[in-house]
Amino acid sequence: MTPARVGAAPRAGMMAASAPRSRQGRPAGPGSPERGQVRTVALRVVALALLLLLALVGALTARTLNRLPDTTIFLVRDDGTGLTLEPVHRRLRASDPLDGARAAVAALARGPEQGESEAGLGSEVPAATTVLGARWRGEVLVVDLSVDVVAGGGSASMIGRLAQLTYTLTQPSAVDAVELWVDGRLLEAWGGEGVMTTWPWRRPPGSGWPRW
Repeated sequence: MTPARVGAAPRAGMMAASAPRSRQGRPAGPGSPERGQVRTVALRVVALALLLLLALVGALTARTLNRLPDTTIFLVRDDGTGLTLEPVHRRLRASDPLDGARAAVAALARGPEQGESEAGLGSEVPAATTVLGARWRGEVLVVDLSVDVVAGGGSASMIGRLAQLTYTLTQPSAVDAVELWVDGRLLEAWGGEGVMTTWPWRRPPGSGWPRW
């Protein structure tokens, strides 16, 4: 009689029992539902990250554009040998040249910012100066100022404020000529010093700024 093979049947049973576990633990194939779900989640995460990045870039761009200057105004510098104009930049957010004239005169009346003041810049335009009205007469921008603009100061101050106003109000891209009025009347002489000018005023040719 052939001896029985002890343990043979149990090993077969173990193999039969372990086969389903092997199939369950096998990695999912390329077309399996599990692999498709993972791919979908990954694509959604990437899309969301791109949207957040675009929103961040848009917000930073808008903030930068809101800070960019859109107007040049002219302040006064005393260089030790005389006075001269110096351009500085402001963001006034004016909707048109008439609105821009009001905002620019207000900026001159406010004077230099702290850093500009520390650098030696100032304004001869009195702080109380306001624009009473602004209009077009043909290609000439007519600006009516309050009487405060001619109050106080000697001849150097009068020349300075006249230069500040005329150069600031004639922006080459928008205004070629300007005419200044005070309290409803054409300004023919500045203050008691009698500083005269001819209207309408246009920037003289050349790239330099006036000195006096």
